[in-house]
Amino acid sequence: MKILIFLLSFTSAALLYYQLIMSLAGRNDYMSRLRRYTTLEESHEEKRKRRRDSSSFLRDILSKGIGKIRFLDGYKKRIQADLTRAHVLLKAEEFLIFEIILFSIFFLLAVMIKSIKSWPLAILCGTAGWLLPSFFLKSRIRKRMKLLNEQLGDAITMMSNSLKAGYSFLQAVDIVAEEMTGPIAEEFAVFKKEVSLGLNTEKALENLAARVKSEDLDLAITAVMIQRQVGGNLAEVLDKITETIRDRVRIKGELKAITAQGRISGMVISLLPVVLCLIIYLINTGQMSLLFTKPLGLLMLGFAGVMELTGIILIRRIVRVEI
Repeated sequence: MKILIFLLSFTSAALLYYQLIMSLAGRNDYMSRLRRYTTLEESHEEKRKRRRDSSSFLRDILSKGIGKIRFLDGYKKRIQADLTRAHVLLKAEEFLIFEIILFSIFFLLAVMIKSIKSWPLAILCGTAGWLLPSFFLKSRIRKRMKLLNEQLGDAITMMSNSLKAGYSFLQAVDIVAEEMTGPIAEEFAVFKKEVSLGLNTEKALENLAARVKSEDLDLAITAVMIQRQVGGNLAEVLDKITETIRDRVRIKGELKAITAQGRISGMVISLLPVVLCLIIYLINTGQMSLLFTKPLGLLMLGFAGVMELTGIILIRRIVRVEI
């Protein structure tokens, strides 16, 4: 019976979370927003129904309330920067709503499974729910930056060939934005839009470097800015940068293959104590709860956490090789 209640509760929470994600994602759908102005057949009743949409109203209220919390300004700025890098069309306040909802869902599920006395596990589960969107966002940023760095060599080669054919620098950027796909085309399109709106090229390049935060792209942007100040053949400079970037990508791939065993070992060593702790807690709650209720148990947990964190840091420093 408890398993059935748990499954029903988890399914209901997952459906609620999915509905909230779809409603927020639909808010940034440009076609649906344009359709609001181009569709003339829509009845007045449908318009009133959309205005009375309770989820949209609640979302706006929560977003405004979170926006008024001043001590979260620094955290919201970091989230907004990550959302921009991941190309996720959400505001920081909306992302915080996701984190709050997941914290509440995971916390309540843990309380329902093991009763209210299991507050340490409930807080741990709630914290995991809070961190889950951030992990998803960081993973999306890593994948996007990896794809962008892989595309960068081809993009610079295309720009160099365009310059050799007689195009200007901005025309070469325009060709990359139109001919290529993926994150490199998106970022160059934003750069082109900033220049077309009146921003000078140097400032737009600085914004591109700050937005992407790629060492390879920083190298290309620095070379372009120096060339614009002192002059020279930009096509030859871009050709040299392309060779350097391709060599860096090749070396990074080789290093990743060499350090794969160390990275996987560090991951297993890091997750194994936490997973074993949760399994033993579920099997024998009374014995494991001593660690959370007795002073000696809390001291042991604190010491184990410090040693675990130290091991993670040391392993990451060993397998990380700067190029």
